[in-house]
Amino acid sequence: MINQSKYDFIIAGSGCAGLSLAIQLKQSKLSFNKILIIDKEVKNVNNRTWCFWTNQPINWYDEIVFKQWDKFIFKTDTLNKELFLKPYKYKLIKGLDFYTYCLNELQTDNRFEFVNDEIVQINSEDNQAFVKTSSNKFYGKYVFNSAIRTHNIKKNHVNYIQHFKGFVIETENECFDDNCPVFMDFSVKQYNDCRFVYIIPFSKKKALIEYTGFSEKPLKDEEYDEKLNNYINTVLKLERFKISEVETGMIPMAESEFTNPFGKRVINIGTAGGNSKPSTGYTFYFIQEQTKKIITNLENGFNPNYLLTNKKRYKYYDKILLDVMNKKQISAKTIFEILFQKNKPYEILSFLNEETTLVQDIKIMNSVPKLKFIPSAIKKLFF
Repeated sequence: MINQSKYDFIIAGSGCAGLSLAIQLKQSKLSFNKILIIDKEVKNVNNRTWCFWTNQPINWYDEIVFKQWDKFIFKTDTLNKELFLKPYKYKLIKGLDFYTYCLNELQTDNRFEFVNDEIVQINSEDNQAFVKTSSNKFYGKYVFNSAIRTHNIKKNHVNYIQHFKGFVIETENECFDDNCPVFMDFSVKQYNDCRFVYIIPFSKKKALIEYTGFSEKPLKDEEYDEKLNNYINTVLKLERFKISEVETGMIPMAESEFTNPFGKRVINIGTAGGNSKPSTGYTFYFIQEQTKKIITNLENGFNPNYLLTNKKRYKYYDKILLDVMNKKQISAKTIFEILFQKNKPYEILSFLNEETTLVQDIKIMNSVPKLKFIPSAIKKLFF
């Protein structure tokens, strides 16, 4: 069966990127008749927690920010530092709050149509694009794709994943400082790898405790459980607690870039569009920046893909860091410890958000051990 009606836009995937774009299309100055959103899943479970930092005072998602902080803790086995983030705020959005808000906004607007079906093919065809599902085929002027990822893996590239499992735990007594999350706790055993724990306090009696690794392969599920329980028992010194939610995930941290074999009428967004930062795995902020650029391009009559890619120099920096981590001559724990000891917190956050000037970049790069980084910097100029 082929749906002959042509949509203005088709959004393939209703995750963070797809719904963020849809909301911003709704709020834009653009005139359109119909937008189709396709995903095989109904987004009705709290399976994600997005944290990010921003210094922007007004954003479309402000009313669904669950918590925000002006400081966080960075910790290793030799350092326990409370860092003030001004002018940034560290923010938390729960996945279900995000999905519920977006779907309520869009489903009451008859210009948006939803289809729950498995996407099997996306491509450009003549002066349009199409999405083929298991039961239908839909056409639009453009397709914004976050559903299908095509990764050009190269042998001489470092291709890690950020993998994690988190428990949302509840306690009878007040055990957490809800005024200050733990950004990274590197005091856990590193296993010649990169491991840390991340603590996001929802309240004084409830928090997300997440065990995270950067490596080529994830752990077995029971290994995450063992590490989490050990941390909760021995570091947090909690024996009585209830696990109310569990979240797991894997985010690409790769030199090799995602490609677009779908033609000029398909624009990749989200992780498929390269918005998971290779050196940190943070994604939410970069999705918002990309979707804003798409809206601006469309409002100005440009191709939505115009100047959409991230700044090339930051990709180069990410490649250097991944290569240094992969050589294991200096640990990720030591690198991040040096960065936060020798630079102001806002400088590091600005650098990781790709908002710095070249002069600021040089200052930050001068703070890390040059003999460990220069060989990788030279290597990544050519490979």
